[in-house]
Amino acid sequence: MARRTKAEAESTRAAILDAAEVLFYQHGVSRTTLEKIAVAANVTRGAIYWHFQNKADLFNAMLERVRLPFQHLLDAVDNNPDADPFTQVRQLYISGLQLIAGSEQHHRVLTIVFHRCEYIDELNPAVNKQDELDEQAVAVMQRAFERAEQAGMLRDGVTPRLAAMSLHMYVGGIISHFLLKPQQCDLNQHAPALIDTMLQGLKRP
Repeated sequence: MARRTKAEAESTRAAILDAAEVLFYQHGVSRTTLEKIAVAANVTRGAIYWHFQNKADLFNAMLERVRLPFQHLLDAVDNNPDADPFTQVRQLYISGLQLIAGSEQHHRVLTIVFHRCEYIDELNPAVNKQDELDEQAVAVMQRAFERAEQAGMLRDGVTPRLAAMSLHMYVGGIISHFLLKPQQCDLNQHAPALIDTMLQGLKRP
């Protein structure tokens, strides 16, 4: 048998990820076996193990496909330390919410993360990776709010860490609710007002 080309291997990997994404969304992560993913992707289980060590590795790869745009938003904050930190944070979260509202794939994958996933033993590596990514996002926000504090922009009694954690949890709640009931809020339209409401409580009057 001829060696598979790189393009064929990438196509097979993408098909596996596409199938996993749909099945995780429809049935939940714990109820979706690698055998079911193989059938849906029209590949053998051996093909899955060629590309992924286990379900947690596959889950992480699925997340990685949608993480890059968010990483670019975070990098833009860190790479421009002279910009107004509140403006940076505002733009980051508005862009992130609007990305979720406008992308079926992001909506689907984040629904899996928030509402279709039981973080049991087999997914511990994925949980650890997600925790790392969450802490990275909070750290970027904390550095931005440290710059705001140095500029006298942060409200008295609010530390940069508290500001970063508060905003992160607030936005997480918005995302979680939107994923369950997207019809209740036009997130694309109302994202600026939602973020401005929170930032007003963090900024010095």
